[in-house]
Amino acid sequence: MKKSVNSIEENINKIYGDIEIDQCPFTKKEILELDKNREILIYLPANISVKNLCKKFEIKSNINLDNEKMIKNVMTKENQWFITSSNKNPEMLYKSSQYAKRVYENEGLYGMDFRRYLSFIGFFKHKFKKLPDQSYWTFLLSGSYDISGISIVGFDKNNILSHHGWMKDFRAKFCGSRYIALPPRIEITEETEGLSRAYRGIKSQESKEAFVNGSNLY
Repeated sequence: MKKSVNSIEENINKIYGDIEIDQCPFTKKEILELDKNREILIYLPANISVKNLCKKFEIKSNINLDNEKMIKNVMTKENQWFITSSNKNPEMLYKSSQYAKRVYENEGLYGMDFRRYLSFIGFFKHKFKKLPDQSYWTFLLSGSYDISGISIVGFDKNNILSHHGWMKDFRAKFCGSRYIALPPRIEITEETEGLSRAYRGIKSQESKEAFVNGSNLY
């Protein structure tokens, strides 16, 4: 079934409740190819906290979210649209976060921070009626933990979200990464519609250049 702008907004309101939604900056073509590419479109409202995202999506966590001050997120003041993989498990298992970040940057892609990850969980649960990352951990390649650390997250056998601050060169067979593709335009116009978004597995200088004058999108 083809996805319309109205159906996307209805879906977002089912997930977040009745909120104002920025116009989607991904084109109809980009939206229609999501299922074929095993991807999912995510909307993350500005300023919503990690604690409120967990509460809204009924995610139980091992973190004291009232006192947690070490986890740093990006783009907290902007409404965000992004595309990410809809696979249940992360990719690039047994690869360090440093390796994964280089791969994604070469393709014009970015990583998740904690807020992006939680919004992904909400949309994934809504679409597939289950949780991802129940057997694996995922690096949060954007944002940071403390000064130079990185967050890894995943769900345990009791469906509790676990978070640990770790070293960026850590690698293990149970730990991988997830990418996000940000839109190559602020809005769809005759001039911007033809811009190419970044795709996993395709090196894309054009998609990286689209953000030269943008905000800090890392």
